[in-house]
Amino acid sequence: MIQYLKSVDVPESKVILITPPPLCESAWEKECIAQGYKLNRMNLVVDEYAKACLQVGQNCGTDVLDLWTLMQKDNKDFSSYLSDGLHLSPKGNEFLSSHLWPLLEKKVASLPFIFPYWKDLSEIKPELLLGDGDH
Repeated sequence: MIQYLKSVDVPESKVILITPPPLCESAWEKECIAQGYKLNRMNLVVDEYAKACLQVGQNCGTDVLDLWTLMQKDNKDFSSYLSDGLHLSPKGNEFLSSHLWPLLEKKVASLPFIFPYWKDLSEIKPELLLGDGDH
């Protein structure tokens, strides 16, 4: 993925990788059984993917948001961050957002505004923003 982004002129410094979150095996197993399958993922394997993601980020010089570690920090019960043991719940999405937003701000803070600030628009005559000339 990183090589593709580089090939379309996206520099590594603008990329943020996100590790997979940990897997709650007991909850995911219930989902699998409900769909007629045996447990098909193991948290130990997800750990390997998370470590590989961190290594790719280090090798390529990209930032990595390590959800795997953050969600398990201090032996925290991370199950509420997952809707079914595998996918993020609304609380998990909030957790991701709270950690991703500072990284995004760091990457875009120096970019110029392309569009006007919303408060600068007139509700009555938004075309005034265009200035003189054809509307």
